Amino acid sequence: MTITQTQVDNIQIDYGLVYIDFGLAGEKLLAPSRGGGTFKVDQKIRDIEFDGMKGKTKGMQAVESIDATLSVTLLDTSMDNLALAMPWATYATSIVTGKTANIAVVATSAYLTNVTMFAKLVSGSYKKITLYNAMAENGFSLNAKPKGEGEVSLEFSAHWNVVDDSADLYKIEDVASIGADVTAPTVVTVPLDAAVNVVITSNLTATFSEDIRQADINTNNFILIKASDGAVIAGALTYDLATKTALFNPTASLDANTAYIWVISNVRDVAGNTMVTATRNFTTAA
Repeated sequence: MTITQTQVDNIQIDYGLVYIDFGLAGEKLLAPSRGGGTFKVDQKIRDIEFDGMKGKTKGMQAVESIDATLSVTLLDTSMDNLALAMPWATYATSIVTGKTANIAVVATSAYLTNVTMFAKLVSGSYKKITLYNAMAENGFSLNAKPKGEGEVSLEFSAHWNVVDDSADLYKIEDVASIGADVTAPTVVTVPLDAAVNVVITSNLTATFSEDIRQADINTNNFILIKASDGAVIAGALTYDLATKTALFNPTASLDANTAYIWVISNVRDVAGNTMVTATRNFTTAA
């Protein structure tokens, strides 16, 4: 029995670079660090008990909660980093202060948009792990010792968004490089949005602004539905790498004088940036 090159390529071999608000204004690399970074997911699974239960039973378990953390130890004891360790405290004019007023609901501004770690693989690409609405909650200590470095330990916890139930808690993905591309792809479609008199035998095309991951060219991400009843239209999907164009060929001609909706989602470029979902409404010719 032999292993495949793909299996070798996916061996994680090197460090975890950790960024604050990666890809956004104010992006910051947390460095120098010691020991890389550690990502962890904990879940609470409840067994649904029933008479005659012999033990853990397939289909009789419920996930009650999911928690995700990312830990990193810093040697940089800047005031900015100390403030990251105490996000609930008052930080102004390069001074971190604990006040009576801090004993209250944690301010929304204390939560970071994202904390992101990159881990290098044998292939030269990276695992990109992102926590959303992240905040360090592990407390703070700073040990000053002779002939030794002080360390700031940060354990960031991801937080659910109470006002957006569809928002991600965390994301794990493969990317080709770090930071070379933080711009999501865009798409131009035929038909255009709000098009009318579309020929019922037409193919639909989506031309992207940059190279995208061919694994994302699948019928789960390119969905054509009839507006009146939500019926999904079957068809074949192909992709031309040279022109960066996906083509959807419906299995049968579309109905005449009928409204359709084409939804393109979860499409990423090679760096892992996800395109904003594109929704195109159009009506066929009579």
